Amino acid sequence: MNADEPEAKRPKPSETKASKTKEPAKRFEQTEIARNVAPGAKTTRDGRETFKAISWNVAGLRSFVEKSGAKLRALVEEERPDVIILQEHKLQMSHIDAFGSKLKELCPGYDTTRFAVSTAKKGYSGIVAVSREGRKGGQVTIEAMLGGASKPAVSDGFKAVSHSEGLQGGTAYVDEGRTLTIEYEKFYVVSAYVPNSGQDLKRLDYRIKEWERDMKAHLKALDAKKPVIYIGDLNVAHLDADIWNVTASHIKKSAGTTPQERGAFGVMLEENGLHDSFRFFHGDAAGWFSYWSVRAGNRPFNKGLRLDYAVASKRLFDGDDSGVEVVDAFILDQVTGSDHAPVGITLAIKD
Repeated sequence: MNADEPEAKRPKPSETKASKTKEPAKRFEQTEIARNVAPGAKTTRDGRETFKAISWNVAGLRSFVEKSGAKLRALVEEERPDVIILQEHKLQMSHIDAFGSKLKELCPGYDTTRFAVSTAKKGYSGIVAVSREGRKGGQVTIEAMLGGASKPAVSDGFKAVSHSEGLQGGTAYVDEGRTLTIEYEKFYVVSAYVPNSGQDLKRLDYRIKEWERDMKAHLKALDAKKPVIYIGDLNVAHLDADIWNVTASHIKKSAGTTPQERGAFGVMLEENGLHDSFRFFHGDAAGWFSYWSVRAGNRPFNKGLRLDYAVASKRLFDGDDSGVEVVDAFILDQVTGSDHAPVGITLAIKD
């Protein structure tokens, strides 16, 4: 996103050229919030076992591993997620074995990886899910998905029944490597790298009329069986609080912040019975973003957008009989290494 340039300070008539000074850029203020479950904790304060999923857009796994691999290792050691899903890896099929092995080295104990790879365009899109082997054992696997379901795996004591690409069990969106659905015993985790509307909004109609329609149907079909967590770079800044410069004139004409995209996201939440988990716990907290423009140098000033989300079935917040409950949601905006920050969600598993 292009950020507004700060307006130059106008000198007073009495000022000389030598005396003019540029007003320093200010950091966009952030509301202080607290995590409900401590980083790395595997139980809640009342002793319930937890499951944690994290998503991070790494904007190219090859460069990320070379420059920021140590930051990924530090993240998994600090947070101990059950599954971490890396968005926009940009790998080709020929790369998956090598990079699957590298991810295992960077994430000790996370021995199950599943890749969704773009075959329609090289160096584009792609998702990889990296899961814990778990206390109950598990399979050490590296696998690229090309539609359909994979073999079962185990994630930190919670069984993953299957991994699949596409939507509603079909092959839609498989060629761009944008979706990965993991079925666990008591819930689904659906990860997506949502299509960007692009320069001059050339893909806006596709985004709204096809992608949003089909993803809504996919989530609804899964939710009819068991609760759903939908996590990833969803490429939309839903609320005014999710945009640092919401009143800027270009916002309504920029990808991810158009009224059409923001409205469609709200419709999805309502019609599919989903909560934005971060907003559920933190309401109108200001200054919490997951993306900052590198070109504009916005990250040091916290001038960003919240484009990455973990949304979940409302009944996961209501204490129903599904066996799981959302207890925390967070943005790790102090973690660097990409133009995006990791986001996550924590569930408490009921006996």
